[in-house]
Amino acid sequence: MRSEELFQFARHEWEHLKAHSREDAFSLLKRLEQLCDRNTNAYVVDMRTDDPASFALNRVLENVSLRGGGLVLGDYPDQAYMRSDVMPFYQDCKQSGEVSIMRMRSKIQDQVAVYDRIIMPSPSGTDLAWALSITQTKLLIPVSKVVLTGREQDILDLLAQGYSSKEIATKIGLSPRTVEHRIEAIKAKLGARNVAHAVAIGVARHLTAP
Repeated sequence: MRSEELFQFARHEWEHLKAHSREDAFSLLKRLEQLCDRNTNAYVVDMRTDDPASFALNRVLENVSLRGGGLVLGDYPDQAYMRSDVMPFYQDCKQSGEVSIMRMRSKIQDQVAVYDRIIMPSPSGTDLAWALSITQTKLLIPVSKVVLTGREQDILDLLAQGYSSKEIATKIGLSPRTVEHRIEAIKAKLGARNVAHAVAIGVARHLTAP
């Protein structure tokens, strides 16, 4: 199910459930689980503390690995990511009581991730500071630290712009065969499965460049 449809259904069910306990929240996510695809994660978030670094994630569904860290947000290895793209949004939802739906683009450890996220705080009138959080990953690309030569980077950038090997050869003054050899070298260096994968890794390098 697409994130728009999943989030709309989840929000409708959450607002009508009027959950009063963590068990209610877990029960709803278990019902939603059958609608989630392999790119979807779902958590019950304990926000009873005032410090968002102490908010705890209770995993219900984790198809995309968080790659380390305990249940508490402050324990996650990439604290820059947590403090910029996670903690403030949970804190805002706790304070406002409003549902948050956003398309996120984040650097998480050594990956670039694009994902949709909904955070649904406890319904008004309840005493417990819980939230349901569902994410659906759209793109997950490793950020390679491999050093390419200047010529290799030029070729990768031109591939990203949609040029063919022959067109690249004409633009940079090399033979098509030489360009093909360079592309194979680029794929090997980046650990890319194919040209499209190499281009995606190249784009991720630009997105995270200082």
